[in-house]
Amino acid sequence: MAWGTAFFRLVAIAAVLFLSGGANAQARLKVVATIKPVHSIAAAVMEGVAEPRLLLEGAASPHSYALKPSDAQALSEADVVIRVSENLEVFLNKALETLPEKARIVTLENAPGLNLLPVRGGAAFEAHEHGDADHESHASDGEHEQAGHGHEHEHGEGDAGRDVHFWLDPANGARIADYIAAELALAAPEHAGRFKDNAAALKAKLAALDDELRARLSPVSGRPFIVFHDVMQYFEKRYGLKAAGAVTVSPERQPGAKRLSALRERIAGLGAVCVFAEPQFPPKLVDTITEGTRARKGTLDEIGVELPAGPGQYEALLRSNAESLAECLTGGAS
Repeated sequence: MAWGTAFFRLVAIAAVLFLSGGANAQARLKVVATIKPVHSIAAAVMEGVAEPRLLLEGAASPHSYALKPSDAQALSEADVVIRVSENLEVFLNKALETLPEKARIVTLENAPGLNLLPVRGGAAFEAHEHGDADHESHASDGEHEQAGHGHEHEHGEGDAGRDVHFWLDPANGARIADYIAAELALAAPEHAGRFKDNAAALKAKLAALDDELRARLSPVSGRPFIVFHDVMQYFEKRYGLKAAGAVTVSPERQPGAKRLSALRERIAGLGAVCVFAEPQFPPKLVDTITEGTRARKGTLDEIGVELPAGPGQYEALLRSNAESLAECLTGGAS
């Protein structure tokens, strides 16, 4: 009887040690993702293995974020850090240079097969149109373009002037899932099969969502609208939408009176149906631009600041933007 009790005690201890070892194995894989859409895709790929840490929470913008001590601590302990591009999360570049050699830096701009678009130009989108009164009155066209290009590169371009908001095309989201799965498999090969299966499941969801969004947006394709700053190009191209311009080149830079006047004229001249604000920034500019016009107001959000973080956030982000566009362009928003 005593032997039997001792045996069961040994079995119980072994079970506890086994489960504890499994938990520690999961805890060993520490992943940090920068923005919510990236975190969401990573969380979906890692489901059942571990949970990534989100760096930019709430309404934080990758254009102007400043690392907190807790962020620096998480980065220093990370096995894998996932970012969009060194030209989007600029605040991260110096911090990554100081990480231990064990840290794997995954830059999604390098994912194979991505559809990458150049930064958009033209009268409504050119980087030299900062809207700054001093620039407009004291610089030549060439000077505008040269100065503006440097500023835009810091916030919106990848190599060779690429637009780095590529996650807003769900086909790119599928490729990102595969890339994250492959990179995580290098960091934790024992979970490679799970990462691959999870990525395949997410891609199936995205394919179905793509069909849903195409059907939802087809009736409003071609109707002109104005965005707050030019971040929706991939979404527009995917679904045949037509942005007629942007309020500002950089969300941190206030457009001057000359640009606001030009935009108001453009709204009237093109019959722009809607002007879209972004939740991270005060809507006052949009109110000013639409005053005296027939354009309605809506909201678009490239990172989903008001959506809860997690495996389903990426799909919710795409669906939310599609609904906002469809409603405003058909008269459902004001």
